Amino acid sequence: MLRHYAPVALLALTFGFSSCDKNDNETAPALRTKMDASTLTASSKYTESFKDASGQSTVDLTTSNQRLNMFSEFNSYMALVAVAPPATPSTLDVAKLRGLYANTGSYFTGDGLNASGLQLRTTTAASFPTNNAEVVRSYVDQKITELATASQSVNNVATPGTAGRLGRYLVDEKGYEVNQIIQKALIGAVLLDQIDNVLLSDNALKADNSKVVSGKAYSELEHNWDLAYGFLTANAIMTTDITATPRERFLAGYLNEKNGTASPKVYLAFLQGRAAIVNNDAAGVKAQASVIRTELEKTIALAAVSYLSNWKSASTLDAKAHALGEGIGFVYSLRFCSQYGADAAFSDSILSGLTSGNQGAWSLTNAQADVAINAIKAKFNIQ
Repeated sequence: MLRHYAPVALLALTFGFSSCDKNDNETAPALRTKMDASTLTASSKYTESFKDASGQSTVDLTTSNQRLNMFSEFNSYMALVAVAPPATPSTLDVAKLRGLYANTGSYFTGDGLNASGLQLRTTTAASFPTNNAEVVRSYVDQKITELATASQSVNNVATPGTAGRLGRYLVDEKGYEVNQIIQKALIGAVLLDQIDNVLLSDNALKADNSKVVSGKAYSELEHNWDLAYGFLTANAIMTTDITATPRERFLAGYLNEKNGTASPKVYLAFLQGRAAIVNNDAAGVKAQASVIRTELEKTIALAAVSYLSNWKSASTLDAKAHALGEGIGFVYSLRFCSQYGADAAFSDSILSGLTSGNQGAWSLTNAQADVAINAIKAKFNIQ
C-alpha cells in the first residue's frame, strides 16, 4: 500500500522537454472498457461487479480481510473475561495477547494468518508519522498489560481500587473495562485509519490506474480501493441491516447500529467509486471517497456520544462499566477522524476530562460526561 507517489510533472519528462508536447494535457490512458455505473445497486455483489476483459475478477480483499480476521481472533480471546453464566471466565495470558496483536507465537487458528507476514500492531495508526504511530501502539501495548493483570482477578467482585467483575464484565482497579477500550480504540486505529487516512486518502487516490500491477489482475488504484472495502467487511455485499444474521463486524457493525441511515449510502459509494476507477473518473472517485470517509468518521463520533450517554442513563454498575469502556475506546478513536479535523490533541483532551477523577470510573460524574458529549457533538455537527 503505497502512500507517496511521484509528482505527475516528473513523469512528463519522459516524453521530452517541450512544454507544448501534445501529451501534456492528455489524461492517463484507460485501462478498462467503461462500465455503466447506474447498473450497480444495493444488491450488486462488490466482489463480482468488477472484471477484466477476460472475465477475471479484479477484486482481491485478501490482506485486509486477513487483518480483519486477526482482529476477530484477538477480540474473541480478550472477551473470555466477560463470558455470561454458566460459562466460566478465564484469565488471559499476556504473551498470547501480545502475540495476537503482533502476530508472533503462532496463536492464530484461521487459515494462513500465522504465516501471512501481516499483523495488527504495525497496521495500527499507519497514517501517522513513525513517532506518533508508536505512541498509539504503545498505548495498546499498555492496555494489553493492564487487561492481563486485571484478568488475574476475574473471579473476584470489583470494588474501588480493586480489579474484578461487575456482573459479567471485568474491570480494572479504576473501574474501566479494558478489553472494550482496546477493541474500540483499534476500530479507529486500524480499521478507520486504514480506510480513511491510508487507502482512500488524497495521496492514495493518485495511485497508478493505467496498468495492472505485475502478476495481478488489478491496478494499484483499484487495489487500494478494494483493500479499503476489505477492512470494512469480508462479505460480497456489505450488510446494511442491523437485524441481519450474522451481523457485520466492528466498524461496519457500528455503521449499521449508530449511523444506520448512512450505511446503504456507504456501500453504494464503494460500488460507485470503484466504477469511477474503471471509468478513469478521478473526480467521481474522490467524491465517493469523501462520502465513505465522512460517514465512517461520523459513526465513530456517534458511537462515542451514544455510549457516554448510556453510561449516564444506566442504573446498574455493570451496565455503566460496559458503556463507559466502549465510550472511552471510541473517544480514543476520534484522533483518526481527519475529515472532521479531529486529532490526538482533541481526543486526549476529552479523555483527560473523563478520567481525571482520583478514583477513575468510580468517581466519574454526569457533568464530566456532558462536557465530553457536548465537545464531540460540536466537532462533528451532531444534533
